[in-house]
Amino acid sequence: MKIQFLSLLVASIVAGCSSSGVRGVIPLGTARASADFADYDIRRVGVLPPEGEVFEAGLVEPLRDALTAAFTAETSFELVPLGLIEMESIERVDPARTGSIHPTAVLEIARRAGLDALLAARVVDLRPYEPVRLALDVDLIAVETGLVIWSGHVRVDTGDSRALAAIESWQAAMRSGGESEHAVDLLSPRRLAEFAAAQVAMLL
Repeated sequence: MKIQFLSLLVASIVAGCSSSGVRGVIPLGTARASADFADYDIRRVGVLPPEGEVFEAGLVEPLRDALTAAFTAETSFELVPLGLIEMESIERVDPARTGSIHPTAVLEIARRAGLDALLAARVVDLRPYEPVRLALDVDLIAVETGLVIWSGHVRVDTGDSRALAAIESWQAAMRSGGESEHAVDLLSPRRLAEFAAAQVAMLL
């Protein structure tokens, strides 16, 4: 009986590892979904410009685009990147800070773009110098209710051996660059943001 149990346990671990696709690694982040997540019919998702008190302004569009590409690759959603123009005159949507979403803001954005949900990201930690570090919170907000129905968090520290191994595996699967490109990935907040977006998208 014990042997059978161990066999099942090993099989479940292997299945879990294979679910991370061509990257071949378990994502660094964590995620949780609401109990009624499966009840929502999500097709079109707007990607809000990321925010954060420690956030560099020049990273807003690259991170938004990285999130759009990552969630497009990992889900069946149609991702719609929203720019600062779309956000003008709309009350701030900041679930990571307030813990709630203002329904008026969500409905206004939805009416403009015909969305089923919004993807709101917040940079909660950023160290732009070596070793580069980035922590990201991402919330999926249902337009129908204005509630967060899925949340993901990822923290990537290039000074951590597990993060380095995950980055190397990601590079091997997604890039053709050599050591020079590897060095750029470790030193560039933009490249690290792309990696972090891929990690959190794998969790949905």
